[in-house]
Amino acid sequence: MKTHRRVAPLPTCGGTDVAVRSATRVLVIANAYPSDRALYRNGFIHRRVKAYQEAGLEVEVFYHHQPVAELQHYVYDDVPVTVGRSEHLEALAKSARYDAYLVHFAEPGRLVPLMNAAVSAPVIVWIHGFEAEAWHRRWFNFVLGSTEIADAIAKKSNYYETQNRFLRDLVVERPLRLRFVNVSAWFQHMIVEPDIDAEITDGVVIPNLIDEELFQYRAKSPALRLRILSVRPYASRKYANDVMVAAILELSKRPYFDELLFTICGEGVLFEKITAPLHAFPNVELHNRFFSQEEIVELHADHGVFLAPTRFDSQGVSMCEAASSGLVAVATDVTAVPEFVKNRVSGLLVPPESPVALADAIEELYFDEELFLTLSEEGSRSMTARCGRRATVDKEIALIRQEVAR
Repeated sequence: MKTHRRVAPLPTCGGTDVAVRSATRVLVIANAYPSDRALYRNGFIHRRVKAYQEAGLEVEVFYHHQPVAELQHYVYDDVPVTVGRSEHLEALAKSARYDAYLVHFAEPGRLVPLMNAAVSAPVIVWIHGFEAEAWHRRWFNFVLGSTEIADAIAKKSNYYETQNRFLRDLVVERPLRLRFVNVSAWFQHMIVEPDIDAEITDGVVIPNLIDEELFQYRAKSPALRLRILSVRPYASRKYANDVMVAAILELSKRPYFDELLFTICGEGVLFEKITAPLHAFPNVELHNRFFSQEEIVELHADHGVFLAPTRFDSQGVSMCEAASSGLVAVATDVTAVPEFVKNRVSGLLVPPESPVALADAIEELYFDEELFLTLSEEGSRSMTARCGRRATVDKEIALIRQEVAR
């Protein structure tokens, strides 16, 4: 069995004593959760859970999985997990006492059971992305072909419109003691609220945790500015990997290109097609597979620049992890990215859909060692301040205790 690193104890939030903290029992409700056979399924939720445990909360997980016929139980990394359908969740909410319910992905299957059970405890809902967006937000996938366009139009009526109405009703009617958490202010105000046509007046902005202990800052030598890393999914066009490839092709025309080394990592149905033009270059390494967090930490140590073009990001976790480790993030000045990387202060931002601008940013770092070192250090410092444990899971724990105490 794989050994999992335990999260270090967090500072006490709000001065609550140990006896009270240990009595706070919470149920985390998620659409997926890791197991020994699926280690990386919603790992971002598991990292929160471990932090909650270390802080003294008594945590159980309900993995909402509609296809299962009967309840299943397992323990993963000292976390008790129940797998079941919506009716199982409703029965559990009626029969067990929890001080708070923590819901990830605000879909009916995980919230209607709590309404039916008429729970009186607070319900904190994390809004992550697709469940709060209008159907057209992923426009960049429409260019893949007629099948993708047809699928998007079909989902407009059979998922997105219904889901948007459901979330709007939650926000406006408040059938439960609800609080909402968004990972960025941009996402709440520019996507969620316009798309559901409602204002979340008491919404809380708490980014996803970037673990500064795992993604520790390591001072970079100037030579590492020549080693450029990309770790991105290739399941859709969201991450603008095609722009990244075009930028490398642009750099191949410049006299210093052979001094650069690119490591391109990722997996997905588009990997081979998008990266095909790069096979011609001996200084470009292509790795079409999934990389664990431990492997990504090692990649961070061996590189100095992280390519993070995107077309849509509510935060950009891989970019933030790289910056925490000391890599200079070269990203797109779009969506929520400027909320996490400030141009020429903690990274470099370029206009969207511009391979030449992306190539120019890499060129600037090539010629300016001082800028590279400054951005590397400040990028890590600012990322810890914005997304480290004090700024994320500590705030979540304080919010949980505040809502329980009300």
